[in-house]
Amino acid sequence: MQKKSTLLLIFQKIRKLLSFKNISARTSFIFIGIASTIWFLIRVIPKPQRAGYPCMRAAAPIMSGFVIYILTLSGGVLFFKKAFSRFRQARYLSGGLALLLCLVLLVVFNLNDVQKLYANTFGFTRGVLPDSPNTPMGEGHGVFPGRVVWAWNPAATNENCTDVITNAFFMAKNNNQDTINAMADISIKKLGGQASVKDSWDAIFKSFNNRKTGSASPYVTGQKIFIKVNNGQAGWAINTSDLSETGNNSSTGVKNAAMAGTTPATVLAIVRQLVDSCNVAQSDIYIGEPMTHVYKSMYDAIHAVYPGVIVLDKDGYTNLGRTKSQGWTNFAAIQYSDKGDDMPDALSDELMLEMYNADYMINVAALKAHARNGITLCAKLHFGSHGDHPGYGYGSFHLHAGLIATVDNDVMTSGVRGNYGMYRVLVDLMGHEKLGGNTVLFVVDGLWGGIEATDMAVKWKMAPFNNDWPNSLFMSQDEIALESVCLDFLRAEADKNTAFKDRPFFPGIDDYLHQGADKANWPAGLSYDPEGDGSEMPSSLGIHEHWNDPVKKQYTRDLYTNGTGIDLVSIPESLVAHENSSLGISAGMLANSLELKAYPNPCSTQAELSLQLKRAGTLEYNVYSLDGRLVSSFRKADMNQGAHRLVLNTEDWEKGVYMVRAKVISSGKIEQSSIKLLVQ
Repeated sequence: MQKKSTLLLIFQKIRKLLSFKNISARTSFIFIGIASTIWFLIRVIPKPQRAGYPCMRAAAPIMSGFVIYILTLSGGVLFFKKAFSRFRQARYLSGGLALLLCLVLLVVFNLNDVQKLYANTFGFTRGVLPDSPNTPMGEGHGVFPGRVVWAWNPAATNENCTDVITNAFFMAKNNNQDTINAMADISIKKLGGQASVKDSWDAIFKSFNNRKTGSASPYVTGQKIFIKVNNGQAGWAINTSDLSETGNNSSTGVKNAAMAGTTPATVLAIVRQLVDSCNVAQSDIYIGEPMTHVYKSMYDAIHAVYPGVIVLDKDGYTNLGRTKSQGWTNFAAIQYSDKGDDMPDALSDELMLEMYNADYMINVAALKAHARNGITLCAKLHFGSHGDHPGYGYGSFHLHAGLIATVDNDVMTSGVRGNYGMYRVLVDLMGHEKLGGNTVLFVVDGLWGGIEATDMAVKWKMAPFNNDWPNSLFMSQDEIALESVCLDFLRAEADKNTAFKDRPFFPGIDDYLHQGADKANWPAGLSYDPEGDGSEMPSSLGIHEHWNDPVKKQYTRDLYTNGTGIDLVSIPESLVAHENSSLGISAGMLANSLELKAYPNPCSTQAELSLQLKRAGTLEYNVYSLDGRLVSSFRKADMNQGAHRLVLNTEDWEKGVYMVRAKVISSGKIEQSSIKLLVQ
């Protein structure tokens, strides 16, 4: 990564120098293309395996764009000359063919726009952010200020799911509801700091109301809760006969697609807490995607257990169990603070009445990258909270001018909004008193994870996911902290996974978080007043910070007892190294290189666990049921290097899936692994 970053920084300096001298993008592109090609050939021809080096991966796209540019241009000129020569010789057939080839190459040449190639090449520098790791800005919110809870359990999803429309992520068969319920329960307990879900929710409501109204009041019977979900593609990828997913992605042309969104099982886990633990009446809970519809899969999952929960629809569909919305505010409920300077087609929007009048909102986004904004989480989920915009109809295209890539998906043109201190529409959405300002809980559903708003989920490569679905839930009372953590995860995964197309590395990717965290980062001369009432939004919506590295995943509250930044709490705890705790991990490196096996699997009366220790150390096994109970454990110090086996007696265990976790502690380094064990 260092070589790659250095190379790109050199190229950027060259680009700046060329731009300073008013040399065109075409000339700059040719100059840098020649340099990249020479560099690539000098390095790779003597040693072909260098083609996979980071610096070569940085030079290769520049070189390939330059080569295509040269071949199409020179080829077009060559065939034009041949055509001219053949026509002079009255050889009309061959001359016509040469002219046709010339025209084809010229069309390719013009489609292969230099301005786009040049800008795409240097639109961002991967891995470089203006704020250093562990340098928090802003003010943390919540019972535990700045706390983000990350629950991970590989048993949550079906690792064999193919995520096509006939075997999709949203189906009950691909989600273990009991596991997801347990993940949601322990996450709420960690956020609220109480022993029960009910008491923790009570603490969360009081903390939120204290910040919102100045009074630490609890939830009161009869208050309405609006759960905003990510079903944004239901405006076009939907069967209007039953509101099910079509599987056809008109944006990409992919058939049989199951586009990543909020998982129904995640919403069901939260509704279950509100109804069963907090005694919230089902009729006081709304679920909606105001701009579009709520998919059949979401409705069916909720309605089967809690038929009184109200699933809203702007168009009605009462024959399908939906409740028709009361409509929209008859006034500009949100007024964008740029006053048309950056978004000339978006001065204001109306909001759905049920959302506007709700006492609380719960925001359940999906963990995804985005081709216009780099990432799409809770803030951007409100691209869909508004009604149809005049002149645009369905969609949020009128707001795209307030994002990073304004011209087209993944295009870093000269018009890209990549500088810091620019107007960001997401700040208006986070700071609006009826949107981000009325949200009692922010959730990022990372059970599956997607590479783009309209793409299917992909398996993640980084540890601890290790080529499985991410199987994660992220929760916080602090939206800035939550999105900062999820951005770090997305950047770490994009560094290993080319499917993300470098989207989390877009320029200015965290500018909206800087501005949301601290008023000092607002654009010069601009005041964020999303209600348009003359009153600025709060000077800090939460705490922003980047972790120290993708292995330790430590923020300042994980590093220091008196840290003022983000507090990342992981479940299990060993996923994050805590310097200020008694976990005994100090700055320990967490690896996942143990080769843990179970045989037979499935089993009935017993199973043999085996693994190979690379070095002597303390060996520990823990077996958990899906509801989080510790079923069996084994720990022994001074285990020698080599093969080790342990027999589990499962004869008296209930049938079902169990998680087996093995951990070896040796010389301050921790290696761990986990597998699913099925008892029949």
